[in-house]
Amino acid sequence: MASIERVRSTSATLRRIENMQKLIGELSMHEMLADEIAWFLKFSPSGARKYIRDLREAGVIELARYIEGTATYLGKAVYQITPDPERVRAFLAAIVQPKREGTPPRKERPGARELAMAGNGRHFHILADDTHYAIRVNRGPVMRDPLVAALFGSPESQQKAE
Repeated sequence: MASIERVRSTSATLRRIENMQKLIGELSMHEMLADEIAWFLKFSPSGARKYIRDLREAGVIELARYIEGTATYLGKAVYQITPDPERVRAFLAAIVQPKREGTPPRKERPGARELAMAGNGRHFHILADDTHYAIRVNRGPVMRDPLVAALFGSPESQQKAE
């Protein structure tokens, strides 16, 4: 029997274990097609195939028969729980994760936006695909483009200074 060993206990791992337990419980009541397993788990067919593969490798479920076959197509696979209840109990005991006790809460760290807002007051938001080179802030005074000034005249702020 292939063992499923988990090093990390994450929410995804816990959800996967819970789904396996529910699927084993459902298969213990009746046989299921692969499509029914996907519908039961609310997964895509490829996601359900991963669960089926893991459970078959562990020896928990087995292929019962094929239905709706033709001369060139075996048909749809029907799966059932293994007749050995000890193997099922051993598998369920092997996948149970110990409860994590007293995990320290995560430290609240300021995000990149908060760090940027704590800066000197000038902020630039540049999308990643806008540029691929560093942008330097021009510290000089804001001036009107010479061609624009030729068409529309100099700005009022410069006219008062002259």
